[in-house]
Amino acid sequence: MPKRSCPFADASPLQLKVHVGPRELSRGVFAERYSREVFGLPGTAPIVCSSCVRSVDGNAVCSQCDRALCGRCIYTCWSCGALACILCGLADYADDGEKTLCTSCAMFED
Repeated sequence: MPKRSCPFADASPLQLKVHVGPRELSRGVFAERYSREVFGLPGTAPIVCSSCVRSVDGNAVCSQCDRALCGRCIYTCWSCGALACILCGLADYADDGEKTLCTSCAMFED
């Protein structure tokens, strides 16, 4: 029985074996992961505030949506004392000034 003929003719590119070394890996698709594994570089991005996209200086988290907050974007509920972000905190303008309510307490306010 004779050999099969090549179905691609001369238009197909040559398929060669290529050596992939550390240099190619460090520049490829998984370059960041490879450099973290090999060189021990930290690969975590800094945590940013969900409201203003500043770097978070502490570990304050919104009690309603669990998003990270910086010191400038923390609102404290005057009813229960829970921390709230700008999206979950509701401003209550009373006679004695502005007060912030979390969404849980705002449901029960008149």
